[in-house]
This record gives sequence, C-alpha cells and structure tokens, in this order.
Amino acid sequence: MKKLLILIILALLVSTGYGQNKKSNGKIAFYSTRDGHHEIYVINADGSNLRRLTFGDANNLCPAWSPDGRRIAFLSRRDGDNEIYVMNADGSNQVRLTHTPFTEHHLSWSPDGKRIVYMANRDKNRDVFVMDADGSKVQRLTNSSAADVSPDWSPDGKHIVFCSDRDGNREIYKMDVDGSNQQRLTNNSSLDIFPRWSPDGKQIVFLSHRDDDKDVYVMNADGSNERRLTVQEGVDEGGYWSPDGKQIVFQTNRDSNYEIYIMDVDGSDQRRLTNHPAGEYWPSWAVDTVQ
Repeated sequence: MKKLLILIILALLVSTGYGQNKKSNGKIAFYSTRDGHHEIYVINADGSNLRRLTFGDANNLCPAWSPDGRRIAFLSRRDGDNEIYVMNADGSNQVRLTHTPFTEHHLSWSPDGKRIVYMANRDKNRDVFVMDADGSKVQRLTNSSAADVSPDWSPDGKHIVFCSDRDGNREIYKMDVDGSNQQRLTNNSSLDIFPRWSPDGKQIVFLSHRDDDKDVYVMNADGSNERRLTVQEGVDEGGYWSPDGKQIVFQTNRDSNYEIYIMDVDGSDQRRLTNHPAGEYWPSWAVDTVQ
C-alpha cells in the first residue's frame, strides 16, 4: 500500500510539471508579416507576452540580440535598401548604423557587444565585414570571388563561422576574427548554411539540404560528429540556441506557413511557439533583462 501511494505521488508530480525542467526562459525576437509587411516582434520563450517593436511602411527584418539582451540589431529598408539599424529591447531609440548603397545582411554581435559582423554586397560580391557597434571602423574580413555569407561570432570572441560557395557549393567555414586562418568545416555535395555557435562554443547548429530536405543539423565546433535534428517534411532552418544551450529555436513551414518552433538540443520535444496564418521568420533568443 505504501509503495502504491509513492507511485501515485510521483505520477502527480510529473503530471503537474514538478521534477521537470522544460520551461523555456528568455525572449525571442523574430520578424513577421502578420501586419501586412515585415515587422519585428518579441515574444517570451514560453509563448507569452507578444509585442511589436517596429512600425512603419518599410520592411524591418532579421533581428539579432546583443549578448546582454538590451539591444537588437536589425535590417530595415526604410531608406531605400537594406541598412543595419540598432534599437533598445523595447523598440525605442532606433539608430541607423550603415549608410551605403549596398545591401547588408546576416548580423551577429561580438560576445562583448562592442562589434557587429555582417555580410555586405560590395564590389558586386558578397563578403563578410565587421564594424563597431556604433557603425564606425568598418573592416572587410573576406575578399573572394565567391559569396561569403551568414557570419556568426564565437562565444570566446576568437572565431567567426560563415558560409561560402568558394568550393562549388555552399559549405561552412571558420576563420579568426581578423579574417585569417580560413578553414572548411563541412564537406558534402549539398547546401550547408546559417551556422550558429552554441553558448559554450563547443557545437554549431546549421541548415543542410543533404538528405533531400532542408533540415536542422548540429556538429562539433571542429566539424566532426554531424547529426540531424529535424526529420519532418518541409523546410526547417534558422536554428538559434537558447542562452543556456539546452534548446534550439528555428523556423519551419511544416504547417504550410512559416512558424517558430522550439526543440531540445537532441531534436526531441519539438513544439510550436507561434500560431498565425502569416509567416514568422529569423528567430533570435536572448536572456531576460530588466530595462
């Protein structure tokens, strides 16, 4: 009888969530067409407290949180072409950082929040650039005839991963932060793109088209131990780690339109965060902060 009572108590604890650590903390920024054109939104990682940050007639897209969760870098076409802007986490104080006739894209902050790495389409070619977080001191890191895109800064501040088609198809590469020591991490005949470092710097999540579908993969930081996390039909992409490294947020069109999903780092417990007939894209996960 006593043993049966213990089992009943344990079952009740599990059913009510005690003993589990499934709560998703922090906040996730993304852009959506739910109000007619691309605008940036933030939602708590548990799906609550959705709020819109940008307003206007131009597209605002591709948000990237600063490491401290207090600022968001993003792209806006409000001045004619894609330029990089930054704003506070509540959408206030929107400031333009780049002033060029070229297209900028794919943003990532340095771990100290002092610099931003990005892709720019200059000289009729896409390369990786870096600048200070106020838009000054622009430096070019790659200079090849190929397209070098999707850069992401390592948590220790020493490396940048990026995607390049310099060897015939898009693969993932790593380089030092000054652009030196460029080395290839993936090697297959399919597309590999959108790499993102894990918070501890030991793994990289990325999109691959190697299994006749676009899915989320993860590998060790040296390119070893590649494994597939999503297997559902449709496009799963844009993986971004939770601040504690235990979960990954991504976008998928498995429900006929793009929505934001969260999963554990082994690919289990995939669950839908947003639910709207419009498209939801480019999630970025940040720690909670008090403004």
